[in-house]
Amino acid sequence: MSDLYQEIILNHAGNPRNFGTLTHSTHTLKEANASCGDMVEMQLLIKNGKVQDVKWRGVGCAISTASCSMVSELIKGKPVAFAKKLTEELLLKEMGMNAILPTREKCLLLPLRALQHLP
Repeated sequence: MSDLYQEIILNHAGNPRNFGTLTHSTHTLKEANASCGDMVEMQLLIKNGKVQDVKWRGVGCAISTASCSMVSELIKGKPVAFAKKLTEELLLKEMGMNAILPTREKCLLLPLRALQHLP
């Protein structure tokens, strides 16, 4: 594990951004990873085709927590189309990684799978 990767993961896992409840959300998205028990609920405020605000809460390992934190930062203020098309490759780049172990891929992709529920 590279030092940069470890630092980014630990930073977001220990200090998750946008964690909490959004009382004025327009969309609530839920996703779970049955193989390990990770789960996320994302609450979004969408206006005029943009993600105006986002909060999330969930239970998971350091990778899924960091991924949810990073995804929430990436989509805030962006068009819904961007959020729906967010890729594993972009997320890996943001984390300072080229690839992830297949056993941890579902953890990483949890928030991306949740965003696929957007209309």
